Amino acid sequence: MSLSAHQKTQDGLKVRGVDPEGIGAAVGILPGDVVERINGEVLRDPIDYRFHVSDEEVLVRVRRGPEVWEAEIEKDPDEDLGLAFEDMDILKCDNACVFCFLHQMPRGMRKALYYQDDDYRLSFLHGAYVTLTNLSEEEFQRIIDQRLSPVYISVHATDPDLRGQLLGRRGPDDVIPRIRRLAASGIQMHTQVVLCPGLNDGERLKRTVFDLARWRPHVESVGIVPLGLTRYRKNLPQLDPVTPDLARHYIAQVEGWRPRLHRRFRTHFVYLSDEFYLMTGSPIPPPDYYDGFPLVENGVGMVRRFLDLFDERVGDLRRPSGPARITLVTSVLAGGFLPGLVDRLSRVAGLEVGLCVVQNRFFGDGITVSGLLTGADIRDALRASPPGDIALLPPNCVSYEGLFLDDLRPADLERDLRVRVVVGTYDLVESVERALREGGDLHAGRGRRPGYHPYISAGQYA
Repeated sequence: MSLSAHQKTQDGLKVRGVDPEGIGAAVGILPGDVVERINGEVLRDPIDYRFHVSDEEVLVRVRRGPEVWEAEIEKDPDEDLGLAFEDMDILKCDNACVFCFLHQMPRGMRKALYYQDDDYRLSFLHGAYVTLTNLSEEEFQRIIDQRLSPVYISVHATDPDLRGQLLGRRGPDDVIPRIRRLAASGIQMHTQVVLCPGLNDGERLKRTVFDLARWRPHVESVGIVPLGLTRYRKNLPQLDPVTPDLARHYIAQVEGWRPRLHRRFRTHFVYLSDEFYLMTGSPIPPPDYYDGFPLVENGVGMVRRFLDLFDERVGDLRRPSGPARITLVTSVLAGGFLPGLVDRLSRVAGLEVGLCVVQNRFFGDGITVSGLLTGADIRDALRASPPGDIALLPPNCVSYEGLFLDDLRPADLERDLRVRVVVGTYDLVESVERALREGGDLHAGRGRRPGYHPYISAGQYA
């Protein structure tokens, strides 16, 4: 390693954190420094950093205040410098999708919740779906040059007129030429359809699926999810919800295509999200339905993984040190399959588990997923019947900053309800173990609390 001084420049990424055991710390990089260039290339965002830091020999240019210096580093190609950077500016969506959830939000929520992103970099980094409508030629070419693969694309329809209508654009929008170009360059893609009854279902959905199938193996999958409709739709287009009867029809339609696709591609290619099966009470498909679970982060196969992991681990759950009463908090959608798991948990000696199914009063009954529950709705549902000693929340109802959508925190619920509130994980057994650890002996030894019910339906509270 060698260091040398240079003049100040304004390029680069500001360092938020440094791994004390990493290479960056060894060469003297500190939080607040700016990494300007690697091997002479300007760093526009963390993707540039990841792309250029993968060489065996890197020349890193760093700015600290008025001082600029360089470090020559030899390392393994896969070895990172142990740096975390401040958040990058996010590309804004230029569409007005007829089903956009953010257009259905009430006023008065925190500003960050209203930001409509459509950023190809988030697609590569985090699996976010993008429409590809706002890309410059330079950005499109960057996907190809830096191999930002896979790309997750919100297609919704391959018919250009219909796609333009769904995206709220002024004219047709043909996604196929963009898919063709990415495929020709060896970029892998996963695609998504937000299903809107009467618009992009039926024969139009069939066209979309089989148009995309022509681009196998580069288009790896089509995930189908239902639109979500809140009670805040004043002055928005009239849309119909996916009802249980429609969901049964969609299941039959898609499952009719899958054997044909599997014979051709050795993969089923098209997948329905868990909501379709849950809202109809249909059995959750077995693991081989999901072909390795490529879309689990989009809610395709998440329940199957959850159930299988529970089956694997529930036998390892140990008896608590003292009597413990835990209430699992969940949404209407998950309320159908959790009672059986609650019964199995309650067979553990000394452990009493209840279930609180929360109706979404904030967004309306049409929203049934746990990730859109507010703190106030959860609090009111738990207050309707004594919630035991510990309330165990699903992990996706709280942000990384520890906030519910209505800016309440778990600590606010603890104060109002006088119970311990614990945020769980997608491993139910691990979540119960965490609840027992964090809940401690808050109410140990007091016996069953009067009025404590194993199952609480939020529909019962006034």
